Amino acid sequence: MSHHDLVIVGCGPVGAVAANLAGRAGLSALVVDRSPVVFELPRAIHFDAQVMRILQQAGVADEVARDTRVWARSSFYGADGRLNRVHEWPRERPLGWAEHYLFYQPTFEAVLRSALARHPRVEVALGVEMVGMRQHDEHVELDLLDVRGGRLRQVSAAYVIGADGASSRTRTAIGVELADGGFDEPWLVVDLLADREIGEPDASEMFCDPRRPATRVPGPGRHHRWEFMLLPGEDPVQLQRPETIEALLRPWVSLDEVEIVRAAVYRFHALVARRWRDRRIFLAGDAAHQTPPFLGQGMCHGIRDVQNLVWKLAAVLRGAPPEPLLESYQAERAPHVRQIIDMAVAAGRDICLLDPVAAAARDRRVRQAAATGALPRTTFQGMPPLRGGLFSSTPGAGELFPQPMVTVGTGPWVRLDDVLPSTTVVLTTATDAVDLGAPVAEVAPALAPAADPRIQSGSVLPDWFTAHNAAYAVVRPDRYVHGTASTADAAAALVREISPAGQPIES
Repeated sequence: MSHHDLVIVGCGPVGAVAANLAGRAGLSALVVDRSPVVFELPRAIHFDAQVMRILQQAGVADEVARDTRVWARSSFYGADGRLNRVHEWPRERPLGWAEHYLFYQPTFEAVLRSALARHPRVEVALGVEMVGMRQHDEHVELDLLDVRGGRLRQVSAAYVIGADGASSRTRTAIGVELADGGFDEPWLVVDLLADREIGEPDASEMFCDPRRPATRVPGPGRHHRWEFMLLPGEDPVQLQRPETIEALLRPWVSLDEVEIVRAAVYRFHALVARRWRDRRIFLAGDAAHQTPPFLGQGMCHGIRDVQNLVWKLAAVLRGAPPEPLLESYQAERAPHVRQIIDMAVAAGRDICLLDPVAAAARDRRVRQAAATGALPRTTFQGMPPLRGGLFSSTPGAGELFPQPMVTVGTGPWVRLDDVLPSTTVVLTTATDAVDLGAPVAEVAPALAPAADPRIQSGSVLPDWFTAHNAAYAVVRPDRYVHGTASTADAAAALVREISPAGQPIES
């Protein structure tokens, strides 16, 4: 029986990112998926700057970026066809990447899977289904079935991540139920290929029309997507017929100038698992939560999940005490997911209004809020911080540390994470670096000499420390701030909080 540090059930985007992160961390990992090939139809279409930063950590960001479209703005139109509001994202890149990207999922998954070959300790088993699990004190045994040849084999792992989707066998195996957030709406999703730009390039449009809410999203290259809400009593089969699709698309394109890739009806849900962990088994992605798509955060949640989890598992496998590290996974991720699901549900309820009177009242309210800058906060205004778990109560704790372009000495300008170690690190504006129990990176002032050996970022990092009234920032491997301090002693105490036994916390 082969043994692995980690078995990942599911090699969709979440499982594949987890496997790449595990490989970069030097873990022995086995990732299995029932399908022998990448699912050929697109599903998710958007991810944000934080996810691209995670892909950077996984070593695949530049390859992924080549097949994306930067999403510049999103326009919302009211029942009368007039503009309600526009979300336009600034050109500044506080996390090192554009705020939002549009992508084609089969291409994305192919890049992620191809990158796994770089990691000698990562094994990929496709066409293999997990059909049983048994937990022991020190390991988990898994039964794996080759779906083509029928051969059954057993493996063991220190830990298991179930990233096997909405109908997760892993979730069923550990007896976890989903809590229903009370949102259930059917939409027709139409993906097509076109040889011309349709609508405003690099911009999406949401038509909040009570006759039929709809949205248009431009994907990368020739890919475009439309989504249409089903009205009460409509037959999903009828909505997927070519003549119906042709009528729905007629305001934008004719079917003779496009190639339909997929037309399918999906039900949008708001669901969160009541437990994300059973001892050595963890849930991630759609296995742990399902989010309405109105903010484009479903897949993003899952990729954040596995980044949060993999560095903690790596630390424990290298000798760090398992608690509270592992218990902090759900404590940090679940409230964050619920907060964003609540935002998505609120946005969806507004968009899905079918009563013309209520829709007109919504349009008046939204236009007034847009004119005064009082729109409700969503992920379009930035991602909320994490709370609870392993974070201190100091200023900045739970925030993502910025990632500007930096240089060290006379070196090239690169993204900050590329010059930092993958461990927990202390960044500081102080000049008397001491042993703080974690690697220390010194930040130069905004107007430092060109050959200054400290990290130079112009004003971005000095301004961050000033805004948080701090000289030290203890930053975790996932680049969240554990805490800030004004003295070296206080910074060392923060490092001990996150690594109480003195082991370096690594990803």
